[in-house]
Amino acid sequence: MEWRAILAVALSIFVLVLWQYVFVPVPEPPQQPATPERQEKPSAGSETTPIPSVTRPSQPSTPGAGETTVAQATAPQSLNERLQVANFSPSAWQLMVTEQQPQGVVRFEYQDPSGWRAVKTFELHHGSYAMEVGITLEKPGASSAVAGTTSAGPERLVTLENDVLRVVMTTQGARIKSLLLKKYAAPWKTDPNIVFRLDYLWGSSKASTPTSVRGANNTMMNLVEASEAGLWPALEISADGQQALLRWGPGLYTDLEANGSYASPLTFINGERWLDVPNPGQPPLERSGQVQWTAVQNKYYALAAIPRTNTAWGVSHQGSSALEYAVALRWPLNGASTAVHFTVYTGPKELRQLAALDANGKSLAELVYYNYGWVRVLRPDVWLLGPLQWLYGVTRNYGIAIIIITVVIKLIFYPLTVKSFKSMQAMQHLQPQMKRLQDMYKNDRQKLNEEMMKLYREQKVNPVGGCLPMVVQIPVFIALYQVLYTSIELRHAGFLWWIKDLSAPDHPMAIVMGASMVIQQWMTPMTGDPRQAKMMLFMPIIFTFMFLNFPVGLVIYWLVNNLLTIAQQYVMLRQARPATQSAGDTA
Repeated sequence: MEWRAILAVALSIFVLVLWQYVFVPVPEPPQQPATPERQEKPSAGSETTPIPSVTRPSQPSTPGAGETTVAQATAPQSLNERLQVANFSPSAWQLMVTEQQPQGVVRFEYQDPSGWRAVKTFELHHGSYAMEVGITLEKPGASSAVAGTTSAGPERLVTLENDVLRVVMTTQGARIKSLLLKKYAAPWKTDPNIVFRLDYLWGSSKASTPTSVRGANNTMMNLVEASEAGLWPALEISADGQQALLRWGPGLYTDLEANGSYASPLTFINGERWLDVPNPGQPPLERSGQVQWTAVQNKYYALAAIPRTNTAWGVSHQGSSALEYAVALRWPLNGASTAVHFTVYTGPKELRQLAALDANGKSLAELVYYNYGWVRVLRPDVWLLGPLQWLYGVTRNYGIAIIIITVVIKLIFYPLTVKSFKSMQAMQHLQPQMKRLQDMYKNDRQKLNEEMMKLYREQKVNPVGGCLPMVVQIPVFIALYQVLYTSIELRHAGFLWWIKDLSAPDHPMAIVMGASMVIQQWMTPMTGDPRQAKMMLFMPIIFTFMFLNFPVGLVIYWLVNNLLTIAQQYVMLRQARPATQSAGDTA
């Protein structure tokens, strides 16, 4: 093989590696805030003071359960400090929303010694990840009522629950202590599919038993990863008493070790998307105007607040790394008593759930489109994710749904495939004439190109016709990649046998896909320079290594597509053989 062919192979590998870095980013793990769960173990012999912890009950807490004492070095001095740690009086200790009782409200009240009165309400609905949150603040002297006055004491837990969500709140500050998604399990502790690792050969693997896929109570996904001081929502009042602020975050759970993991704030204000974050050490970034909604998000989950009250809103983005990101909404306290209302979505980035919410004219589906990046212009949510969800409703298996989608796409592109095959066959029949022209004009490249184009026109052959189906399928391939890579609907979705997660890699399936490419190339009519044909033999190897890190759902699509192409080529070759034989008999 000449140096040009070697250079072409090297450039192909470079392009594919660049593809991996562009579409499969591996972000640097951000600095994680110190929390009791993540502190380093003390060395032997060192004296430590045990950190008080709160026992999270497996059953909803009752008035006599879930109590603990939080050690405080000093009593809170400022109003905002007291709003974070003071015990609010709840209207109920346990709230279960069912289909028969489709909604329920828990009300928390606190009367501060300074005269301020704060009321927080949390309303939960059946089948929804959204909560209706209300905040009422009364200035000193606005009311003579003292109901809800509490003294410092042990915190107690309040549980709000529906069919998809379990919210465990603490009376201290009326904040969320854990937010469990019933239909989503915790991340895998090890690779869910078969992934070959060199450290397996000498027994140094750190593999452990994976978590259950769905439905086990002890493995439900918990979105709260904040320290005790950073639980949501944090209520603050300005020193002059003229403004209030409600902060959501930091600490939205983000799997920092997952491939393609990221986190960011996202706000729509004055109809525009705002993504800016402060640099490390800088104060929060603030904007004022008509706020449609603001959110902290990552690859699979989001916490979004939608203002419902007509007032002068301000919004801020806080933090400079994944576990520090938070958003805050600010509003004026003009009267003696001010009440505001929010819709707060706390859950997975499910397209149907997000699109169903009224978000002041800017759909929360933008959180899903953000995952797609520039691929959103192809609208894969319309022609790919939607049909996949519908087929899943019929088959109850996303792997089978992907296979059906692949068959449909292949049928749509069948006319192009036939045209491509005929073009390659015509090019193959021209090989003797092309070889003769190459020998005649081997020292005159310009003349050779002119004679080649003349030959193509006379024989009515398109030299690039064989590439057309591949070019047309590239947008489909990229869109399917983004859907399988970022859509939470496919997270932990199993297929058959050993494949437990279609969004994770699987090496045996990638190797089978590479073998199918070898068979497909062997059956494809060879055209052009023989050296280029030899170079193409490397493509199955390159693609196999590239697909080792791709979601197995995408590998299944490519494998099934190859198998269907092989079947089509077999049928077309058998149909073309009699025609060739009869042409030879006539001659």
